[in-house]
Amino acid sequence: MEQPQTYRCDGCGSEYRVLGEPQPKVVCRDCDREATLSGTAAAQRAYRLGYTRYREARRQLSDALATVEDGELALARGGFDSAASDFEDSVEEFTTAVREANDDVLTEWSERARKKATCLWQAAEWLSGMTYASEQGESTQASQYRHDAENRLQAATEYGTVSSPKELLQAAATEVQSDT
Repeated sequence: MEQPQTYRCDGCGSEYRVLGEPQPKVVCRDCDREATLSGTAAAQRAYRLGYTRYREARRQLSDALATVEDGELALARGGFDSAASDFEDSVEEFTTAVREANDDVLTEWSERARKKATCLWQAAEWLSGMTYASEQGESTQASQYRHDAENRLQAATEYGTVSSPKELLQAAATEVQSDT
């Protein structure tokens, strides 16, 4: 059975429940502005987008760390900068998921993913600074940046694994079944 999706007007805040095509254009009858997807469907979409960006950022972070080991600091810095950018984007998406979520499972998983991605974003920024300081011959500063990055990487482990959107949907379905 199809689930209605909620759209919220970006102007006046009116809400519309829509059943039918997956991405209709909904125009507010009160203020004539386009309404955007909101609620659980918006949270799930944001989580899925955040997860995709997060996975790419993790790959870039791993590649950049390997590049540091190879001694190619300028190339590694580019990788850390790309990872930081994708982590930042994932944090924005996970934040949207937290804001839009209407159930505890989705809220909890989105918040945990947001916190972990934030730690990794900060670590990538520190690692980028470390490579730059190393290139400039500032070994004391590079060591401090590396230490700060290691602290953020350690903090990230406190949030466990970021679950896939599929795992999230399964957990949400299990929660709904246990409530009935």
